[in-house]
Amino acid sequence: MKNPTRISAIVAQTPALSQLVERARELSEIDAVVRGWLPAAIGSKVQVALTRGDTLVLTAASAVWATRLRYEAPQLLERARGTLSLRHITRVQVKVDAGEGRY
Repeated sequence: MKNPTRISAIVAQTPALSQLVERARELSEIDAVVRGWLPAAIGSKVQVALTRGDTLVLTAASAVWATRLRYEAPQLLERARGTLSLRHITRVQVKVDAGEGRY
């Protein structure tokens, strides 16, 4: 391949792609923060799916982990209130991830 185009150049030239990459970075950062707030056993079975308005949506690897995560939701909300980038979060929604092996 002669003179391949750098991915960063393609992203920079495409506003929609730039926004998508930025959103993925934001979610990755939020995921790391939220996992750090959880006990290690739960944190490895949970993933931040998205933030939608005032809601933090989390996915869990199974119904068992989703139940455990729901018990942690009040503490997550309390910690979110103390975090500038998550201060707007007033609700946590937990879903069971239908995919396997992503955690």
